[in-house]
Amino acid sequence: MRALSLLPVIALIWGSAASAGSPRLAEARALIDDLEMEAALKALDAADKTEGNDRATVLEILQLQGIAFGTLGKEAKTRDSFRKLLMLEPAATLPKDLPPRVRTPFFEARDWAAANGPLAVTGGVNLEGGLVQAVKVLVDKDVLRLARIARFHLDLEGEKSTLDVPITAGRAEAPVKKQGVSWWVEVLSDRKGVLFTVATEAMPRTDGEVRASVASTGPVQVGAGGPGSGGWRRPTGFALLGAGVVAAGIGVVLGAQSGAARARLTDATRDELGRVTGITQAEAGPLEASANTQASVANVLFGVGGALGAAGLVLVILGPADQPAIALSPAPAGVLVSGHF
Repeated sequence: MRALSLLPVIALIWGSAASAGSPRLAEARALIDDLEMEAALKALDAADKTEGNDRATVLEILQLQGIAFGTLGKEAKTRDSFRKLLMLEPAATLPKDLPPRVRTPFFEARDWAAANGPLAVTGGVNLEGGLVQAVKVLVDKDVLRLARIARFHLDLEGEKSTLDVPITAGRAEAPVKKQGVSWWVEVLSDRKGVLFTVATEAMPRTDGEVRASVASTGPVQVGAGGPGSGGWRRPTGFALLGAGVVAAGIGVVLGAQSGAARARLTDATRDELGRVTGITQAEAGPLEASANTQASVANVLFGVGGALGAAGLVLVILGPADQPAIALSPAPAGVLVSGHF
């Protein structure tokens, strides 16, 4: 049995590490599983030098380096690898059943990283005079100087660009000087592996006023309704009409219940002296109170229903039948917004 046969679970921990794009990493994992530590370290170094490693790959390389160095009894290098790993990912763990010469430096490195880190990355923009002057990245607690380059991905009003900026004194900036910008950033190691990202390509961050780019000279219809849709007014008007009908209907029901209660009082049997004998005094009091309450609520609902119906009718009548809700047209300063609101 292989002593370190549990090592393939590392690929599950870091996600993308087993991808076809990391052949040297897969080779290193197999070599460690076979206890070929010296050969595994060479494969790991080659994998680390591969530009474009994602964060999961970077983390696994550091983890496997620590395991290989620890198995060989190279304590200082084991601790260094684990310190880097835990500064980037404080929640990192090791597979089970590794020897003490691997696990002990890991726990020491974890205590050290907790006291000195973890490395933190934040991003933002510099705003001045109504313009986004620059996109910036700030790196904090990078005592091992792991973060070396900030790769800015910028979208300036439809013009996309990528800019690598060295991180100096925990800071990197990409000049913009535009009204608005969509952006995301990758923070890279000295070998250009991804350590952190701020936003993503799929979900970039947007700051300032990003203007739309209109190619044609004519207006562009936005949110146009089909025939008879009436933009937003008619759907809202019909909704108000429906609410008014519901309110009035409930008022009718309560009014009928109030009338029935009063009829019981007025039509009750009386004796020859005119005294009510059909219901008791104990029944008459609550019955009258209920009739009054139902009548009051019914009157309120009639008023609300009438107001909603009137407002809905006005919106249905005024709403445009076949017009777009908004139109965008080119203008010297950007885009002109017009239409029906």
